[in-house]
Amino acid sequence: MKQKTKVGVLVMALLEDDYNKTAHMRPVAQKVADHIGSIIGQYAEVVQPPLVEEEHQAEAAAKLFNASDVDLIIAVEVAYTKGIVPTRCFLNTSAPVLVWNTQQIPFLPEDADFDLIMVNSGMAGVPEMTSALLRIKRKFWMVTSQMDDPVGRQKIENIISAAGVNRRMRTAKFAVMGHAFEGMTDLMVDLLSLRQFVGPVCWPVEPEKVAVAMQQLPDSAVKKLVEAESARYKVDMDAKVFENSCRMALAMETVLRDGKFDGLACFDQVWLTDPRVGIIPSYGTGRLCEIGIPTSTEADITTLSAMLILQEIAGQSTFLENYIIDFPRSAMILSHDGHGNPALAAKPSDVSIKSSIYYSGVNGFGAGLEFAYKPGPVTNLSLVNLGGDHWRLNVAEGESLEIKPRPVAAPQMLFKPKNLGIADWCDAWCKAGSPHHMALAYGHLAEKIKVYADLQGIEVVEI
Repeated sequence: MKQKTKVGVLVMALLEDDYNKTAHMRPVAQKVADHIGSIIGQYAEVVQPPLVEEEHQAEAAAKLFNASDVDLIIAVEVAYTKGIVPTRCFLNTSAPVLVWNTQQIPFLPEDADFDLIMVNSGMAGVPEMTSALLRIKRKFWMVTSQMDDPVGRQKIENIISAAGVNRRMRTAKFAVMGHAFEGMTDLMVDLLSLRQFVGPVCWPVEPEKVAVAMQQLPDSAVKKLVEAESARYKVDMDAKVFENSCRMALAMETVLRDGKFDGLACFDQVWLTDPRVGIIPSYGTGRLCEIGIPTSTEADITTLSAMLILQEIAGQSTFLENYIIDFPRSAMILSHDGHGNPALAAKPSDVSIKSSIYYSGVNGFGAGLEFAYKPGPVTNLSLVNLGGDHWRLNVAEGESLEIKPRPVAAPQMLFKPKNLGIADWCDAWCKAGSPHHMALAYGHLAEKIKVYADLQGIEVVEI
């Protein structure tokens, strides 16, 4: 189950000191703070100390946020607060900071008293807080809006979502089975650099584990999966080979769940000569995507990372590459041999499971998927390493057009770019350094990806 982003809510107001004498407003200010927490609670798990007025309270808030391992701190001034107070919290925490410059009322009524001002005058102190953030070299994000403004709330939700993606990537653990496909330069990346600047740790797993797990699976579990898949898909292949493909799919899932892995990059061909396996795992890798374990072929770590980013944002993602340009429709057929996410098919009942036509093992070709992806808005995403610590996300929004799948034992999409004709899009996609694989999810997600990239410190190129 996807975890909620954990947000520390720091609400402040200076009500009483040697010169200010408005302590009678504390109950009202605390109610405003509670209301702010309830708003944030619609989008995240909230960690919120009581209203903060003084440094020692800010220090207590910092300790609470650190102990709770929050993904984001949202700082709100209900009324002016001395800048040294939030600074105490910021100096002792490391989570990203969002300053929400907000108030409850749209303007100050002519009959307003000072009490109303006291719980709506955060802008008096926000510049002091943000200038301190700059001076201590703490990066921060800003949203200025009325409390109930839906546009402002959407901006806040996007930043909270991005912080959740950031956490997911920093804690992700990828299994790598086999090696990157020989000679593919875009798969030649520094895994330590990926860990440092993008997040996931890559963990080698011996393909032997899948072979052993296949032998240990009870026949009843394999039979159950064969029956379930035969009931919802068109299975058009040798029954024994399909059963072996189901056995392999379950074995891969078992190894990944036992190892608490969040994704898999595998060299599919690594099992072709092993007599205990002897087939390509395309059906199994597609099934892993469907059940929430993104999987890339050819041991492609960077595209797997892009898949996990999209899965966190959109719920499901898939793995594709460019196939054939469709010049008349200014589009591109995207596909990949046998592998894709059947959860994104146009009609699940039209998904076919067929023998792969690409890779023959000692026990046959193995099962692969053939279907058309559903029509609708989509976003392509590629993660690119341009050397050392220079990472880039290439993003392209577009539309998946209705298409009749060709008989090529592969999932297929007709992709039409949103912003460019297909020739210009191809030029721009290549000039931006995109690899030959890509991740894809439904929805126009560029803005959310940009917010995540800004939080993570990764360059973005929108194409």
